[in-house]
Amino acid sequence: MTLTLLGLLLAQFGSGEPGSTVMPLLKCGQGPRAAALGQAYVGLADDASALYWNPAGLAQLPDYHISFSHQQWFTGIQDELIHVALPSGIGTFGLGAVYSGNPGIEKWNERNEPGDTFRTWDGMLALGFGTRLGRDYFLGFAAKGMFEHLHTTVGYGGGADIGFIARPLPFLGLGIACRHLGLMQFSGYPENLPTELALGASGRFGPLVGSAEAVYPLDNTLNIRAGIEWTPVRELSVRLGYRTGPADITTLGFLSGLTAGLGVNLNNLHLDYSIAPAGGLGTTHRLGLTTRAIRRGQGSVRIRVFDAETNRPVRAVLGLSGLRDIAVETDRRGEFRLSGLPPGQLVIRTSGPGHAPRIDTMQILGDREQSAAIALEPVRHSSIWGRLFDAATKQPVGGLVVYEGPVRGEQAVDPGTGSFALRSLPVGSYQLQVLGPATEYIAQTCTLALEPGRVTSLDFYLLKQRQTIVLEGISFETGKAEILDRFTPVLERAGRLLVENPTIVVELAGHTDPREIATPEFPSNWELSQARAEAVRRYLIEKFAIAPDRLIARGYADTRPIASNDTEAGMARNRRTEFRLLEQ
Repeated sequence: MTLTLLGLLLAQFGSGEPGSTVMPLLKCGQGPRAAALGQAYVGLADDASALYWNPAGLAQLPDYHISFSHQQWFTGIQDELIHVALPSGIGTFGLGAVYSGNPGIEKWNERNEPGDTFRTWDGMLALGFGTRLGRDYFLGFAAKGMFEHLHTTVGYGGGADIGFIARPLPFLGLGIACRHLGLMQFSGYPENLPTELALGASGRFGPLVGSAEAVYPLDNTLNIRAGIEWTPVRELSVRLGYRTGPADITTLGFLSGLTAGLGVNLNNLHLDYSIAPAGGLGTTHRLGLTTRAIRRGQGSVRIRVFDAETNRPVRAVLGLSGLRDIAVETDRRGEFRLSGLPPGQLVIRTSGPGHAPRIDTMQILGDREQSAAIALEPVRHSSIWGRLFDAATKQPVGGLVVYEGPVRGEQAVDPGTGSFALRSLPVGSYQLQVLGPATEYIAQTCTLALEPGRVTSLDFYLLKQRQTIVLEGISFETGKAEILDRFTPVLERAGRLLVENPTIVVELAGHTDPREIATPEFPSNWELSQARAEAVRRYLIEKFAIAPDRLIARGYADTRPIASNDTEAGMARNRRTEFRLLEQ
């Protein structure tokens, strides 16, 4: 964008010389607030006069604005101005009109004698548009037509402006504008307008607003402008500025660069005044009245999320409902802005890493920008949620959970659901001991580290002493003892039981149906059942690092049936592998 504006300006500068431009009305600036700030307004431009200073500023206006101002110059010259800002769904349109008149210029004849007076006047109409490019970037354009009535001739012409504003930080505004690109025609001869490039910045720091810029005009030298505004109370603003141009302060004196003014703010009505000395020429005064009309259904809210203890921004997830149903994330500054809101209720659900979530409800007025500051409390606690099951039946059981770490305590387990919840535990390392509903259950222990804001879920499968568990689902190909992939879920559960009960010793028992087998590898069902038990033992040792002396493999052939061998279904049940506790 900067290169574009520079290119447009350089194209104009090819034919310009100092003093070679027309329509001096364009150099005077517009609006008492900008004038009081030393005409340093390109990076601020936050009212309807942005149409003149930087049309990108129009896009910053969410409401309708209309302003009237009167400028009283020396020698009786007076200007009357009107600016209008009309926001829409695609951007903000700006309208402006200026009339400048000198009621009495004395006419002198060739003998240097005064004669009658004559009147001159200038007029200008402008139309602009500003739009938002993303969240913090604004682009604007303006076109204007001009008419100048002199004593012996008239001129007319047209011009254009282009501007850009960026707000990389909440308190900082950067602006650039190329103003008055165009020509005027006098008696068929084209003349340049006073084209200029302005580059500036503004900053907001509580009740203070500062602005500064550099302006490079086509027909003059570089000049610097700066201003500051102090608003001690909402109803009053005090302004002071200084500029080195466009007036020649070397001729008019150093004090001619000073500007000052006041602003009175009454809800949607603003009254502004500025004064600027002009050396021996006198003093100029500007008086303006601005009113703002609320644009219903165009409310906005700026949400800021921060840590309640450090005040640092938090990148959080916002779940919005009510007026809008969306889920969004805040930026690196912990902020998110939502616009185009009608009146109503907005529910904000906020969650961030390492912080406790919260829910807020906000009443949106729908006619202004509102702000929501959400402080998230850092989480220094965690929780454990778990369930207890009988390892054989897979049914939930009751019991008792004893925990010891930064704090210690115990909690009974609901026998109906087998569930328990340990809430608001300080973070750290804990040892849990899980006791079953009866002494025949073997207690389990585990150690775990709790992290802030995390819920740790655990399931415990409790074994009974001397209990036998059939590893349902394990079967082998006829006459084979190799473990197949489909065994994995069952063996994983067996492995977890051994890991969770590190003191138990178990027997892995292999069983067959009564149909005899005779192969070179397995002469009988005794060797086959033993080989199958050994295969399960090797898997558990290799996969779960179970100590070999905790696993005893035994084959029982068909000597311990659990179902009738008269049917295929019964024989299928008898071909099994069992997991039986021998000792604790």
